Amino acid sequence: MELHWEDLVITTSAAGRTWHYSHALGRDTAEHNGNVGGFGNPFDLAVSSDNSIFVLSRGFGNNTPGYYGDIGRRIGKMTIDELHIGDFARNELVWPVGIAISSDDKVYVSDEHQNLILVYPSEDTYPSFEFKEGGESIGRWGKRGSGAGQFNGPAGIAFDSKDNLFVVDKGNHRVQKYSKEGEFLLEWGSQGNGEGQFEEPWGVHVDQDGDVYVADWGNSRVQKFSPDGTHLLTFGSDEGGELDHPACVAVDSDGDVYVTDWGNGRVQVYEQNGDVITALYGDAHKYSKAAEYYLNRDPASIKTINTVDHAFAHTVRFERPVGIAVYPGNRIIITDSRGRLLVYDKDADYVVPNI
Repeated sequence: MELHWEDLVITTSAAGRTWHYSHALGRDTAEHNGNVGGFGNPFDLAVSSDNSIFVLSRGFGNNTPGYYGDIGRRIGKMTIDELHIGDFARNELVWPVGIAISSDDKVYVSDEHQNLILVYPSEDTYPSFEFKEGGESIGRWGKRGSGAGQFNGPAGIAFDSKDNLFVVDKGNHRVQKYSKEGEFLLEWGSQGNGEGQFEEPWGVHVDQDGDVYVADWGNSRVQKFSPDGTHLLTFGSDEGGELDHPACVAVDSDGDVYVTDWGNGRVQVYEQNGDVITALYGDAHKYSKAAEYYLNRDPASIKTINTVDHAFAHTVRFERPVGIAVYPGNRIIITDSRGRLLVYDKDADYVVPNI
């Protein structure tokens, strides 16, 4: 389905639920300017107990002249209102994928190149391009391999209510479960397309009941498991809800399931039983504070934009959405490759106007 600017729908209603597009956060940049900032290919995000948003930037894929490496690769800390608090983890990550936060607000990150889980304090941030000599992590575990407690490209990570960490071991086509200290607890999965099998899985999420959702990237589906790895459900192939290489999963307080449908450039929304409800496509119709800050420093860009009909036409929709998280109040936050986060508000009491 090809979508155009004139198809923009800021409010999406289906099955008694409504999602309103709210606003965008950040832009594609390696710096933060005062209280606004951006990201370098944001891949995942997580929300702490004080409602701070931690965004994992994978980086720009190249070293920056005059600096020690890829200055886009880092973790950013900000608020839902786009107050950029600061950055950290600039000098230790190589190819990060997933981020999760424990009950004591420690920040955990998977690095698929180093085959590591790294742990960071959530309160320490540093000015742009600066970092702590000797490293900022306060813990790490893992090494390459296929045995228990080993990884071959760890991807998505998620905590349950007991602070057990589930790690998607992409290259080994399995899920592993650890204590937050890194003690191996159990594993399940193998390569294939049957129940409980995977093909390079990516994201993982644990819902309020402790059930585990895994984005089965290579098989273009999502599988749901009990906490011990018993297969419960597979979905993502129904008409209207077909997935094309899903990246990440989130579940809101009502039990609605959100899947970043990477290949189709949308977020699919499902019932708990896997029935499709609707899809979100981006709907960005105004600039973020970070983008406005940049434009205000460059009047020539504003003049250029003003000469173009429908200036948002090329950026209104998601571009390869990946990370997704549910903020308190059932606000849905999604990352995409345009270097931004897009926020939706869910409204259970909205009445569609009778026009």
